[in-house]
Amino acid sequence: MPREFEPSWEDGIRSVHLDEFDSLDRLISDVFFPGLFERQPHVFTPENAGNLRVVVKDGEVVSHIGTIRRQAVIYGCPISVASLGGVATYESQRGHGYATALFEDTMRVCREDGVDIILVSGYRKMYHRLGCRYIGKDWAFEIQADQANTFDDGLEVTAASEADIADLMRVYRFEPVRWVRPPADYAQMIDGWAMNRPARTFLVKDGGHLRSFVVLQVPGEGDDGRVRVLDFAGDRVCLAGALGRLVKDQGLQGMDLHVMGHDRLFGDVLRERGLEGKPVSTSGTMLVIHFAQLMERMRPYFEEVLGEAAKGLVFEEQGDQMIFGYGGDRVVAENRGTAAQIIFGTLDDAEARLLDAGGQAGEVLRKVFPIPGLWCGVNYV
Repeated sequence: MPREFEPSWEDGIRSVHLDEFDSLDRLISDVFFPGLFERQPHVFTPENAGNLRVVVKDGEVVSHIGTIRRQAVIYGCPISVASLGGVATYESQRGHGYATALFEDTMRVCREDGVDIILVSGYRKMYHRLGCRYIGKDWAFEIQADQANTFDDGLEVTAASEADIADLMRVYRFEPVRWVRPPADYAQMIDGWAMNRPARTFLVKDGGHLRSFVVLQVPGEGDDGRVRVLDFAGDRVCLAGALGRLVKDQGLQGMDLHVMGHDRLFGDVLRERGLEGKPVSTSGTMLVIHFAQLMERMRPYFEEVLGEAAKGLVFEEQGDQMIFGYGGDRVVAENRGTAAQIIFGTLDDAEARLLDAGGQAGEVLRKVFPIPGLWCGVNYV
């Protein structure tokens, strides 16, 4: 649920007030570009005002960090997630520590509200210092224009409309790692904005039946005919067999596609058609907020993998340390950043040393970790 804004403060660090939206719009337009405020209605809306943390000085919003809150499902386990972005401070107001104070304030309210993890849309030294880390063992693929025929199986590919939202929701609901998206999220991706880019959604049908969908970046000036797939769901063979049609129909020179590490089927399908993937991290950075709570929420998955042995897993927070225990042995993360690396994995296996030194605890954790992160897609801030 959206967090209620604090009604009584005038200046200071707090959530934005409804009569300050014009002031916040001016800040966002100055730091990013005019129009972004309107292009992210899932963020800058009165219903989300309590999650828009601001510094107000002399009645003017001078610094901002925003989140949206969603539930997500990882292998059947529901968790609570905040997606964070819109980090902005007027140039004339920088150097006062406003962004750091807002980020720490956001961490505080997210923990109070039971949020398990925060997905941050970028990377700064400040984020790293506060525990954000690159995570994931994903793959980046590229389809060139001269490969389009290899990815065109003659399927029906058409633009989606708001009349298709219920069908899009049904397709997405079968994803093993997914956000719990309200209808408004789907309306936004139909012909709107995703991953900070103009976006349009396409349906992929086989024999008249909807099999999958693709959220594609709308090409613009400076893109040189290359666009990104911003989100997708559904049958992976049909997805691969529709990408070439999109390349041709949209007159593209190339298409970039990010495949999460857990999505081995899609990776295999793309490789079978001649692509070579490049190892990459998941988009943005990850911040663990509620370590023990997150682990307990993932326990049904641990039980599925480990059986009775999962009962021996113990999770504790002691000061800054986050501890994974099993059979009297421990894997100790010195801070929340290291915990994120252990749980979600990293490209350079930064977590390996700690798992190797963890005895039985490390051995058991290797069987359940890494768990997948989340691709923001239309839930990007």
